[in-house]
Amino acid sequence: MKSELLNEFYLLQQSRAPYDYREVLDEQVYMPIKKVNHKMSSWISKRGSMLMSLDVKLNSSMKHLRKKYLKF
Repeated sequence: MKSELLNEFYLLQQSRAPYDYREVLDEQVYMPIKKVNHKMSSWISKRGSMLMSLDVKLNSSMKHLRKKYLKF
């Protein structure tokens, strides 16, 4: 039984030998992480710019309303 397992392991290693492990890591690990990172950073950037524009609009509206209605 032990020699069969060793032979099976050896055959598995030989079948994977020409396939570069760096390519496997790049395809299965790094590329999905890069895609998710890009999506998240672009989403955060869009959301941040939207919030900043809303803040500018709110401040200008508040300034206008203060000048119009709160004259002291």
